[in-house]
Amino acid sequence: MTVDARAAARRPIHWAVGGALVVATALVPSAESAAAEQTSEVALRYACPFPSGPEEVDVVVSAVLPTTARTGEEIRPGEVAVEVTLPPTALARFAGLDAATLSAVARLTVRNTVGDRSADATWQDLTAPPADLPEPAGGEGESEGEGQGPGQDEGEGELTLTATGDVPSVSFGTPGRATLASAALALSLSSLTEAGEPTAPPGLDVACEPVPGQETELAAITIRGGADPTAPAPGPGESDPAP
Repeated sequence: MTVDARAAARRPIHWAVGGALVVATALVPSAESAAAEQTSEVALRYACPFPSGPEEVDVVVSAVLPTTARTGEEIRPGEVAVEVTLPPTALARFAGLDAATLSAVARLTVRNTVGDRSADATWQDLTAPPADLPEPAGGEGESEGEGQGPGQDEGEGELTLTATGDVPSVSFGTPGRATLASAALALSLSSLTEAGEPTAPPGLDVACEPVPGQETELAAITIRGGADPTAPAPGPGESDPAP
């Protein structure tokens, strides 16, 4: 069955019992609370085309999610963060612009799956505040541990930006093991001078994809039938017992 994946940004995703995806028009918290939560995290490598050439960057996606939910119940990811560590080569163009700080807006595609049905949602407008750009690797006049502004990674010349924000909710209409997995990542980078003025050009848009061969699953949630929330969810490949 084909899933209707018209999941508009910042709208909750609803899975009907028949498997069709229905998009709601507002971001409304769930009326039911989950019995237990999990802090989920996945560390990935993303391939990104920077002006310096293709780069691989480290990305850590994290969120707080319930361990179980009922069919039709809205699931709202909490404490969402996308942490991106940019290598010195990716930052070189900003040094050439006399940039002092760098900020980012991240847009992450998340693949929601239950059984053999999947649909993508967009976690957008995740914002990382301005962070001081590091001195180029091997820069003079610094001793170990100096020159690292907020958000800067311990790696020499690297910069870590952490984007956070609210994201859409999702609900599943079929019992089973539901998963959320990280997919494409878009970054809008903005740079400012020491005086707080935009550089020229003021920013850079980068579209990244996970490096192949990685496990991209962020979290798994057990979806139980709404009629009997205490009944165990069926395992992969299991079907209802014969009458």
